[in-house]
Amino acid sequence: MKEQKVGFIKNFTPIWFATVLGFGGIAIASILVAKAFNLLWLNPFAVFLVYFNFGLFIFLFSVWMLKGIFHFNSLIQELKHPIIAGFHSLMPAAAIMIAINFSNVGQAFSLWQYQGVSIFFWAIGAVFEFVLLTLTIYFLIVNEKMHINFVNGGWLIPPVAALLTPVAGLKLVEFIPFLPLAKTILWVNYFFFGAGLFVFLLIAVALFMKIFFFEKLDPKIFPSLWIILVPFSLIALSLSLFAKETCICLPEFKNVFMGVVALVNPMLIGAGIWLFILLIILTHHYLKKIELPYGAGWWAFVFPTASISIASLNQAILFNQPFFAYCGLVIYLLLIAITLVVLLRTIKSFLTKKKEVLK
Repeated sequence: MKEQKVGFIKNFTPIWFATVLGFGGIAIASILVAKAFNLLWLNPFAVFLVYFNFGLFIFLFSVWMLKGIFHFNSLIQELKHPIIAGFHSLMPAAAIMIAINFSNVGQAFSLWQYQGVSIFFWAIGAVFEFVLLTLTIYFLIVNEKMHINFVNGGWLIPPVAALLTPVAGLKLVEFIPFLPLAKTILWVNYFFFGAGLFVFLLIAVALFMKIFFFEKLDPKIFPSLWIILVPFSLIALSLSLFAKETCICLPEFKNVFMGVVALVNPMLIGAGIWLFILLIILTHHYLKKIELPYGAGWWAFVFPTASISIASLNQAILFNQPFFAYCGLVIYLLLIAITLVVLLRTIKSFLTKKKEVLK
């Protein structure tokens, strides 16, 4: 039994942090659907998911830390691995999601110490994300055996985590009464947005170059391609928040900021919706004509879908646009269906492995 526990810690994959992102995304999307369509019965469901997600993150983070303490060399080797290098950035992304859950749902329903919890987890996520983003890109650059065929959707996780940071951090500006500190946090979020956007553009170009001209994605890592959806949603959400919070420091540019958001966000969300449709078709192609074996990577289907729904609903609420509201609702229903399928396959896989161990 002891050997099994040690093996579980050593072999723990950070991909499981995607579950925190998925459930957290559903919680935020549920709140927005409830607000846009007056479906108030979704609010208790969102609150439950926030607390459930909190417990899930604490468990996964504890295992991740134990792996870092007792199997440090193994962790470093994974960070140097050209295929799985980026997956560890799911940990800070999950911490940021906890901050987003408490800052948004907590403020709406006065959850326990929601301001302190949001600030604490944002700080943890931001620090770890800075370190892991830097290390991941550094190790990819200095790897002398690097090849274009190593590129996969997992490489998008570090910039996605960086782009997710301001979605939580900009909300915290409202919680801090000390203006100089609030301004500092605002500019820190600009830093993460710029770094995430730059790295995302570089990797997105390399990813599509590989798919078009070199080698198709292996079925085992195909779900990671869905991560390409997330930056479009996060950029749209961030621009809305930047426009709102930057007006505190530069009120004379308020109309300019909101004008840019009103013009650019529909384009970003439109691109995300189109990619979502394309990825559904590609997933069907893999299921029918190639293969798509179940793995923890299937959780990559959930949060990207949630992000598109959230961005669409947020745009609808900000600018009173029914078109985006209904787009967000349809994608939300698909999100629930996708989550149920992935959750059931995860439970089935866990029970199967448990039976094999007992034998």
